[in-house]
Amino acid sequence: MCRWTFPYGVSVAAMTDNVGPVETSSVDISGRVGPSWLSGLLIGLATVLTVVSVFSLWVKVQALDTDEWVTLADEMLEQPEVQQALSIYLVDEIYNQLDVAGEVEEAMPENMKGLAPLVAASLRGPATTGVERLVASDEFRDAWSTVNRVAHQTMVDILRDDVGPVVSTADGAVTLDLVSLLEVVGENLGLSGDRLDQLPADAGQITVFESDQLDSVQSAVKVLDFLSWFSFVVVIGLYAAAVFVAGDRRRMVLRNVGLSLVGAGVFVLLIRSIGIRIALDTIVANPGNRPVASVAAYVGTDLVRQMAWMGVIYGLVVAVFASLLGQRRWAASARRFVAPALNASAGAVAAGTVMFIMLLLWWSPGRTFDRWITGLTLIGLVVAAVVILRRTTQREHPELTFDAVFATAESAPEKVDAPEN
Repeated sequence: MCRWTFPYGVSVAAMTDNVGPVETSSVDISGRVGPSWLSGLLIGLATVLTVVSVFSLWVKVQALDTDEWVTLADEMLEQPEVQQALSIYLVDEIYNQLDVAGEVEEAMPENMKGLAPLVAASLRGPATTGVERLVASDEFRDAWSTVNRVAHQTMVDILRDDVGPVVSTADGAVTLDLVSLLEVVGENLGLSGDRLDQLPADAGQITVFESDQLDSVQSAVKVLDFLSWFSFVVVIGLYAAAVFVAGDRRRMVLRNVGLSLVGAGVFVLLIRSIGIRIALDTIVANPGNRPVASVAAYVGTDLVRQMAWMGVIYGLVVAVFASLLGQRRWAASARRFVAPALNASAGAVAAGTVMFIMLLLWWSPGRTFDRWITGLTLIGLVVAAVVILRRTTQREHPELTFDAVFATAESAPEKVDAPEN
């Protein structure tokens, strides 16, 4: 008996005696390269690193990408809880930093000026309601995006040690300067320009970043930049090595790779849910702030949720693909069903593959194509899957082509209705 092994791992046995035909697996790969436990160890390490890479990429993208930060800030502003909390903060700042009672007193008749403090206090609630409507306006959103972009870009420049003479890193602090928003709010509340000019320099200052160990934080950012792509390369390498050393168990190990991605995605979702709950219970002391903090936590970690779900989806696709190459009845039927499409000309199959890849580029599931290394990896896996399936169907069902299917359909006898009695 002699055996041929196809380049993509398909083995076919050919009998040279009269023993008869042998049913062979579509994906059995001859020759064991490593011990059976080694693949499991490599998959386990890759699973752990997958979880680590998800969170490292999230930190880098969400914390160090200004466009992503501004997008997140805009999404936060769309939440009613955030609009209400921000409105209360801005009105409180106006009342704390400016003499609102004095402004009201100037507008009141002489005999009623003594009521100015009471009137100013009574206007606080309606003012907050009015500011909530203002916060939902396009004018305010534009100003909100601008102050967030300036503050975050300054923070990133400091963390990457890429600052010019204008930015000072003496105290290692970056603040979100909302004074321009306070001015918009003050104008809409009817405060005069002279009164708004009295806003102190530190009014509406929210600290975004503060560190007395700036050098250490800058070093950590450099490490994070390295890990965000290196960990992905290591994960792909470990999964590939696990499949390679599996020998004749490669199809089963490939299925386990898919299941490990599913497990990693589910684990990340659990960590996110549990982590948010613990953070809210630990950090938020005032129950009144919990709705806003909850919205901020869920919106701020939405990228983690997206990547986790894409890990689950990709894992299921890999597991199903590995099973599709097996000898179960449904797998053989599925290969037979897609054989006409895969047995078409190389140009037609290539065109279909390119169209599918273009669809992926447009969709960019899980931010896959935001980085060239992940995008090229996904494209490579898609091409490899098409090549493997095409060679398998060409070997198993070379007679199944679109021309043959259409010819069979045309030559099929028409059904004759039975005569009525």
